[in-house]
Order: sequence, then structure tokens, then C-alpha cells
Amino acid sequence: MKHFRILLILCACATTFAHADNWNQPTGPNGDWSARGKNPPLQWSVSTGKNIVWRTALPEEGQSGIAVWGDRLFLTTMKPLPNASAPKQGHEVVGYCLNSKTGAILWTVDLPGTEDVDYAYGFSDSTTPSPVTDGKHVWFFNSSGSVGCWDYRGKQVWLRRWKPTADRPFNKQFEPILFEDTLITMEPREQGDPLREKDAWNYLKGLDKRTGKVVWISEDSLTHYNTPLFGRTAEGVPAILQGRGGHHDVPESPIGLTLTSLAEGQEGRSLWRFIGQGKALYNMHWDKKYAYWFPEDTPIHQVVDARTGKLVKTQSLVDKADYRRYDTKTGKYVLESGINLTKQSPSTRVFPGWFTNVVVGDYHYFLCFTDPAQHLGPPYCVGRVNIKTDKVEYLELPVQVYREAGKEERFVWHEAQPSSTVNSRGIDVAGDPRSRRDGWFWCFLGSPTVVNDKIYFTTMLGVTYVIDGKAKTLDEHALLAVNDLGLPGKTWSLNSISYANGRLYHRSMKEVVCIGTR
Repeated sequence: MKHFRILLILCACATTFAHADNWNQPTGPNGDWSARGKNPPLQWSVSTGKNIVWRTALPEEGQSGIAVWGDRLFLTTMKPLPNASAPKQGHEVVGYCLNSKTGAILWTVDLPGTEDVDYAYGFSDSTTPSPVTDGKHVWFFNSSGSVGCWDYRGKQVWLRRWKPTADRPFNKQFEPILFEDTLITMEPREQGDPLREKDAWNYLKGLDKRTGKVVWISEDSLTHYNTPLFGRTAEGVPAILQGRGGHHDVPESPIGLTLTSLAEGQEGRSLWRFIGQGKALYNMHWDKKYAYWFPEDTPIHQVVDARTGKLVKTQSLVDKADYRRYDTKTGKYVLESGINLTKQSPSTRVFPGWFTNVVVGDYHYFLCFTDPAQHLGPPYCVGRVNIKTDKVEYLELPVQVYREAGKEERFVWHEAQPSSTVNSRGIDVAGDPRSRRDGWFWCFLGSPTVVNDKIYFTTMLGVTYVIDGKAKTLDEHALLAVNDLGLPGKTWSLNSISYANGRLYHRSMKEVVCIGTR
């Protein structure tokens, strides 16, 4: 009877979270990048002001998601560069509290760090971990070496300093998770810990959200390239799916997946391990039946039993695929049905874009890295694999959209487009030229989010596509909208959308915006 009551409580909590009045953490109220509630606008434009409630300029770039609770909104930026000639590197982060109704900046706080990163780096920076809130406090993160807690007046409760791994690319896509009174972050073991490796590995760490003290460390490691995901097993056990494997000789091993328990008394214990091949540069996704894995090195999708960690099946991403490409001469889509992409002319290799993957129902969606020189594609496509039937589909998307008041909008197809890394103060803050591309190749885009089964993908250009995640066919009717975060060639974003009470919150290099009906 006691267990029955606990299940009822858990179900009640799940029901409460299903209609999102708040977006309390990076992956949203359900912990899986999704929410349900009042429908937000499908179409908007910062260029023309359509369905834009407010805009607030930010003095510097940042890549964190946006936490929203009631009339409060939280995000981070890098510390503003003093001038255009200053080095485009740093390790200090600024946390912001805004009024979610008006966009007014209420207060800011500083988070120190130790390891320098490139500003506006196309592979994340110190602001990548997004803020977390519980309606009374907010936790800000600096992946260069600190995490802290503040109340809603901006008063510091605690600040924890830590030493991140160095001597390799500082690419950190981990997103913090708040579970009950535990704040889950990623750090190496402390200096002096007898279990710390010579080349330090990263682990999940559970912090007491009230004090910042470490209460547990996971048995298994994870790579700093990986974005774990919270969920519950078929038996109701809270757990996190994490991954290992990446470029530049990240040391965490063995390559593959681990399901880590968050159950009371079992925190950090590994429930199972899946040993695979490839790299874990994706958002982890799993449900009560299955966990999912893109190896990257091979164009396949693997389905793993969520109870045991055993491989269930491997699905091809290139064979018997339906590919809908856009013909600019006719202005219509052309279907190539049931083809093998590797046997076309030219041959095409599928490389799912890092961190662009999300699961909706029976479909695992992703954007396709596009590089003609390496035959990566299909070019500028959103793809999906049907987890049950193995059906694979690709739909080409426009790369850029031009909008002016009183004129018909114009799309650019098939051609790479430049982005701008000039901040709101007119300073070009990027030191790496790869940061000025369109986001369709070799970068870490913001993770897609799902609202009422509609998927929101954003590229480096600030172009946001809205896809019907439950569409029976991935065709032109599944593409519901193409939106913008600013003028073409003058916008930049590596951010995810947040949703709360019928409104969307998004950001670009220059500003944060609220999207909704007035």
C-alpha cells in the first residue's frame, strides 16, 4: 500500500508538470526538453517585430538556456569585453535576473572561473550550463570553475569553486539537473581524492542545493561533450542516462552509455552499462522501454533496452530512405523514395548534427551536418528515424529567410550563409572564424525543444524552424514555420528556446526576446 501511495504521488507530480507554467531548468519541467500548455505562436520575426512581446539588449554574448519561473527569467553571458582590441578570451561569467513580463534587467551577479575560453566559440563557452531555479532560488553556472546559489533578490547564498579539466578543447555541453533537493552537475574528482585519475575524468556530482556541498559522486564517468537526460525506469526509479566518448582523446571510458540511479540510498550507482563504439556528442534520450545512441562514426541509430542496457537493434540512416529536396526552378519539393543515400551520385554520408537530436513519440529527429566537400548531408535537412518501423525520412529546409515590412519574404536554399559575431555594443567578439558560419556544419547548436509536439530547431544564423513532431509524413506540411532572431547576416545564436505559460523565450548574440501574443 505504501508503494501504491508513492506511485500516486509521482503520477500527480507528473500531471502537474505536464502543463508548463515554468521552465525551471535547461531540459524543462519534464526533464526531457519538452512541455505542454497553452499554444505559443508558431510564427514570429525579430526582423519585423511579428509576435515579439519585448526585446532586451545584452552587453555580451552568452550560450546558456533561459530559466523561467513566474515573473522571473534567468540567463548568463560572458563578462563584457572592455573594447574591440581586448583579447577575445576569458573565464568570468555574469548571471542575469530579468522581469519575464517586461524584459527589464533586475539584477546581475558575477561568477569567477579559472580556465579561459574563446568568446562566441562555435563549440560552447563558459556560459553553456544553463541556470536552474525552484521559484525561490536560482543557481548559476560557470563551466570555467564555479556554481552558486542566489535568492530572488540577488543575495548570494553560497558559491562553490572547482577546477575544471584543461589541456584539451573546452567544449562542455553538460546541462545541470535539479532533482528534489539535489543539484546535479559535472566535475572531475577533487585533488587529493585517491580515485582521481592522473588525466582527470569527469563525473556526475550531486550537490545539496541549500549548501553546495557534494553529497554523492557517480560510479561511472561521462565526457564533457555529452548532455545527460533525466527520466524514470519502468519501475519508477529516477535515473540519468549519460554517455562517454568524444574527439581529442577525452579519457573517460569505456565508450558507451550508463544509466545512473538517483533513488534514495542508491544515488550515483550504475544500473547498467552499454559498451558501444563511436562518440557521445549528442543529447541522451531514453524512456521506460528504450535508450537511444548515435555512434557518429557510422550512419546508424541504435536502440538499447532501458531495463538491461542490452542492444535491441541497429537502424540504418542511409538505406531505404525517403528524401525530399527542394527544386528552386519549380518551387516544389521532389521526392526520392526508398533510396540508399550512399549509392546516389554524389554519394551522401549522414552525420547527425551534434546536440540537434530529440525524441517525439516514435521518432528520433536530428539535423544533418552539411559539407559538400565531405559529401555530408542530405544538405540542409531535418531527418528522423522511426524507432518502431525503421523508416528514415529527410526534408530539406531553407538556409536563410529575408523579411522586410511590406515585402514578400524570400528564402535562400542550398547555399551556405554567413552569420555575424558582432555583439550589441558593436564589437566582433569571436576569435575563431568557424564561429561565423551558418551552423550546419561542425558546431554545437542549441538543443531543440518541444512544445505540444512541435519541435523548435535554431541554427547559428538565428533561424528557427518549427516542425510538427507527430507528422505522419516528413514533407513540406510538417514544416510549420521558419522564424528569425534578427536581420540576415547580422544575427548569431547557439541557444535553445524555453517555454512558459504560452510564451517562448529565446536569445541571440545581441539580445533576449519574448515571443507571444500581446
